[in-house]
Amino acid sequence: MLNSIRHKFNLARDLSFSEWFSLMEAWGLLLVFYLALRWMSFDSLKKKTPPLPKKNDVQIDTERLKRLVDMSARLHLLSMTCLPKSLTLRWMLIRRGAPAVLKIGVMKIPDGIQAHAWVELNSMPVGEAEDVAERFKIIESVNSFEDAEIKLI
Repeated sequence: MLNSIRHKFNLARDLSFSEWFSLMEAWGLLLVFYLALRWMSFDSLKKKTPPLPKKNDVQIDTERLKRLVDMSARLHLLSMTCLPKSLTLRWMLIRRGAPAVLKIGVMKIPDGIQAHAWVELNSMPVGEAEDVAERFKIIESVNSFEDAEIKLI
C-alpha cells in the first residue's frame, strides 16, 4: 500500500504550482460529479453548467488539462469512469472560457452495448481518438451556450 501511495505522488512530483492547483480542482470536481451522478438525474445535472466567461481570444492547453484530469482520476480514492471525468473536464474548460461540449455515445459490441463520454472543442475530441464520434453513435450532446471558436495551443 505504501508503494502505491508513493507511486501516485511520484506521478505528480514534477508539476508546476498552477498544475497542482488544476490537479486539486479536478480531484474535487471528480468527487462532486461522482456523488451528483448518484443523487440526481443526468438531465438535472447537465443544466448546471457554469456560465461561459466573456473572452474574445481564449488560449487553453486542452491536452494538458485532460492529462491533469486523468491524473486526478488515477489519484482518486474512488474509481472514476469516463462520465465524471468528462463532466469534470468540460466544467474546467468552460470555467477557462472554452465552449466545451459533452458527448455521450453508444456502440454495439458482441456482449451488448458499450457507452462512452468525451468532450469536444470546435467539433474535435479532447484527448480522444479522432474517430470516437464515428465509432460511437451519439445519443446525447450537452451544449448550453452559443457556438464560439477558441485557439488550441
